[in-house]
Amino acid sequence: MREGATRRRRVGQARMRRGAVVLVSAILALWTDRPVVAQDVEEIRAATRLVWRWRGVMNQALEDYRAYAEEAVTDRMEEFVSPGALRATRDKATEEQLKRADGVLLRFVDAIVKGSDRRPDGSVIVVAEAIEPAQKSICPIYPFCE
Repeated sequence: MREGATRRRRVGQARMRRGAVVLVSAILALWTDRPVVAQDVEEIRAATRLVWRWRGVMNQALEDYRAYAEEAVTDRMEEFVSPGALRATRDKATEEQLKRADGVLLRFVDAIVKGSDRRPDGSVIVVAEAIEPAQKSICPIYPFCE
């Protein structure tokens, strides 16, 4: 039974990695108004690593709040950070700038949790409707929104 759960988790993580790469690639193609070419591959990889970093920051914050978000909600959160990851990668953002962005994401998650449904046991069910107001509460801020 445990082996099956581990395998399912690995398969799910692989799907999320592919999803992040596809999302960053699509954003790059939209921004440049041209298909993604070989020289863009390293930029896409770097931006994808940044998306993964920020996904970790957001997931840890959700855990700290005892908040649960369905996959569709976390996908929308990732859609918010992906353009910022590409922008920071292109700008060759410093570690200091990335740490400030980490802090911005903590405020983003805080706003999402405050706009979501708290249950009697203290846990929170994150609702998709809380994402847009949370974005507005932190924007404009580099690298996520101008």
